[in-house]
Amino acid sequence: MTRTAFPGRLRLTHQLRRETDVRRRNGKLQSCEPCRKGKLRCDHMMPSCGRCTRRNKQEQCVYHPAPLTKPNALPTPETTEADDNPPLLVSSSGQNVPVSTTPTFPPFEVAHEPQTSSLRTHNVPTASSSLLTSTTRDPPRPTDSHLPYSSQSTGAFWGLSSSTEFISHSAILAENEPSIGILPPSTEGLTTSNISQTHIDKGAVILSLLKDLPQFEMYVEKWFSFARGAIVIEPMMKIWMVGIWSTWRKVLEGQKPEDLRKMSEKVWINTIKPLSSLLNRNTSPREFCTATTGEGLRWEIIGLILDTVGIMAMNLSDGDPIFCSHDDFTVDRSALALKVYNGSDGCITFCNDLEIINDLYLWLLYGNTVLANSMSAKGGYRSWQKSSALASALLACGLHQKIEVNDKTPFFITEIRKRLFVCSYNSDKNSSSFNGRPPRMTRQYCQLQLPLDLTDAQLMAEGHELESALASLDADGWNTHGGVMHCTFARIFASNALILEEILEMSLGALPVDEVVRRAADIEARAIQAWENIPPFLRLEDKIIWDRRRAPVELLFLAHTRLGDLEHHFLLQRTLIKKAGTDSTKLLSVARDMFGFILLLLNNREVLREFQSDVIHMYCMSGIPSAAVIAVELLHQEQDPTSASAIINPLPRSDTIQDLSVFVSCLGSVRPENGGYAICDRGRRFLKKVLDTILSPASSAGVNSTSSVNNGGDPSFTTPLFQTGSDGDFVRWLESMEWDQESWINFN
Repeated sequence: MTRTAFPGRLRLTHQLRRETDVRRRNGKLQSCEPCRKGKLRCDHMMPSCGRCTRRNKQEQCVYHPAPLTKPNALPTPETTEADDNPPLLVSSSGQNVPVSTTPTFPPFEVAHEPQTSSLRTHNVPTASSSLLTSTTRDPPRPTDSHLPYSSQSTGAFWGLSSSTEFISHSAILAENEPSIGILPPSTEGLTTSNISQTHIDKGAVILSLLKDLPQFEMYVEKWFSFARGAIVIEPMMKIWMVGIWSTWRKVLEGQKPEDLRKMSEKVWINTIKPLSSLLNRNTSPREFCTATTGEGLRWEIIGLILDTVGIMAMNLSDGDPIFCSHDDFTVDRSALALKVYNGSDGCITFCNDLEIINDLYLWLLYGNTVLANSMSAKGGYRSWQKSSALASALLACGLHQKIEVNDKTPFFITEIRKRLFVCSYNSDKNSSSFNGRPPRMTRQYCQLQLPLDLTDAQLMAEGHELESALASLDADGWNTHGGVMHCTFARIFASNALILEEILEMSLGALPVDEVVRRAADIEARAIQAWENIPPFLRLEDKIIWDRRRAPVELLFLAHTRLGDLEHHFLLQRTLIKKAGTDSTKLLSVARDMFGFILLLLNNREVLREFQSDVIHMYCMSGIPSAAVIAVELLHQEQDPTSASAIINPLPRSDTIQDLSVFVSCLGSVRPENGGYAICDRGRRFLKKVLDTILSPASSAGVNSTSSVNNGGDPSFTTPLFQTGSDGDFVRWLESMEWDQESWINFN
């Protein structure tokens, strides 16, 4: 056959072709259904047009006389008999929604009608597609070159304060349009015709992940059994998972490509519907969650479930019983985290492609950022990029303005928005201090509002039950029963973030020396006052902080609270030494307090065995800098026993060497797949080098710095560490470190 020969399989069809006589009201020939729905040019030939013939879709090529009156290709299920098997349930604690109040969801019955379906029949990639198993963590983006513009991210859509809208480009138009009879632009700019087949196919690939939903249910249950949700709480997750399994069980278990594409199209139809249509002042949390799952399932919900599974996988250890089974192979924890991360990232890509932005999208973006930061190298560009995307989305949606209940916003949404913004704001400051870069959000333009200190059950409450919960709080919004919850911790973030932001302004700015000294004294006084103003149940002493009557997650919160206060003083002293040339006495004292607390964590690390990412993060953020200060100071005292620091602040040689050795061993246990491995390994090698120098025969004899160099000591440690204008190797190393801190507050 030559290159120009007509394919044999098309010859018969070509000989029998004729032009259709079906015409539209305007007299033009009617297009077949696939071409009409795809907005493609049709040649109007029968029995099948040329485009459908070339794509081997003759069975779908029909000319409907009244296409706009055709019933939906995805019929709404009528009342059906309940499935014989009970719906998938996530066990809940006493705080959460009772099982009896969980809504019921009818199963979705797939109707196989190839003549009327708008879905195409070419094969969809299976779960082994590169989207889910690729070594890269960035899923492929859709190839569509024309995507619709959506205006759903405007302040009016969110129902937020409009006090600053007068400076926007459309302010004058918005102020005067009503007076001349022009309605504001509609936010419902997306329609089902905007959904390309590429999006549907890629959605089916992500849906194939949910074939493991029963296993995911075990992971989610495990996570909420020892952790507490920050943004997405357990009652919400339970309703979503019950709705998915009850409605879509047959599709997910069958894993038929055609059924997955039908489900994908349905999810797309739900996702492009404005979320604002589900929200008003009286919308209850259960009504909202029920409307966004089951038949109303959206891509944001699927991504949130995948994020939760991935965060759980990154926090548990390889030997955890949930990954091991007598009947199945051991689950590869890292591979599981990568798979669900790619799926979650794909859901975010879907929303970005069609510019879909709403509360659920922000929750998804937050969870995905937490997961990405725990998987990526600390200090890397990926972590910074993810955090920047979250900050941009929050500002675009106006969460930096006043958040309050109104006709479009129920109470529980306002509280979650406050939690989200405060947590993200604090994370932005921590990331900036870790990397030594300016923050993305600043207090001059952001209005921080403290979320109320409510439990998960109270946040889900309504009516008199909610009123009673609000009445139980004190005048400042703290709970009165001494509970340490994630929202309790989020309230501390606000004051911590503002203090840290001022330290960054002083450290990264170009202020005169006298101004640096003045500001440092003022910030230090306010930091001490902020610590004293924290409720007593959040200021436990080190000796009793590991009270076994407390839940591990509460101990984790308390540990972060204590380290956060110490880090403020550590950074202040580092700034004074670098900017004003002060002595190192206070820095050494703070470093010893900080390192002592890290050792307390090490001695009780079995209590926090479910929070591996958080523990390693504390090693990187607080442990390595404080240990390095102590190690180099000990080295200098060893090399020059007559120095002022050795006489005024002598370090206990034996205890310090033992403590540093324990920490070095701990850093060596960090696995390479952990995001903090590179920093931990660098810190381990640094501390080990210092210890080797101290324990060498020349150093143990107490020789001075000059003889130490001549006898094989490391000359890089011979300059006093904190001498003004002549920093030692540690200072140069510390300045070059990329102290990336993603938010450890982010348990979904």
